[in-house]
Amino acid sequence: MAGDIRGEDKKREIVRQAFDRFYDGGFHATGVDAVLSESGISKRTLYKYFPTKDDLIEAVLDLYGQVIVGKLFDPVAASNQEPRQQIMAFFDARKAMIDENPTRGCLGIKAAQEFVGKNAGLAAHGKRAAHYVERRFIDLCERAGLAKPAEVGKQINVLFQGALLLSQVYGDGSPFVSAKLAVAALLEAADGPASSGRP
Repeated sequence: MAGDIRGEDKKREIVRQAFDRFYDGGFHATGVDAVLSESGISKRTLYKYFPTKDDLIEAVLDLYGQVIVGKLFDPVAASNQEPRQQIMAFFDARKAMIDENPTRGCLGIKAAQEFVGKNAGLAAHGKRAAHYVERRFIDLCERAGLAKPAEVGKQINVLFQGALLLSQVYGDGSPFVSAKLAVAALLEAADGPASSGRP
């Protein structure tokens, strides 16, 4: 039992080490030696838990999903705000994350970009991440009582993902300010007579 616990602790330590290295340096550009640099972890230990680099990347992407849910989705969902306010809060929260660390965008998108046509399993992480965010926006649009929640939710997701990509290019979270204004206009239009059927 104690050995299993120590093994899981070591496995998590390796994943956390790799998380920072891959996030900052990219998946292909960062080799195993760079991952282990200054960690005190041997290659033998790494390969004991992760037979291939792709196995390690898979674990890192799983950790990234947990981090995003914990830092972005859970706090917004736990608030007592109305659905429309929660939608706007997602943009504020993601902007704050970018401003705190401008070089770190979406690790899922990075995986999709680096592994498309090379490793379908790893590339699929980015697709699943994008669909997950889209589903959350659609759910909020449904709760807000919009006439076309799927359509509006997808449009909001495009603005969110676009702001995230531009933030990586600009090196700050300013695109989320413009995206949030666009979302406000989109929600206002979705409430208008043409979309709601009101006279």
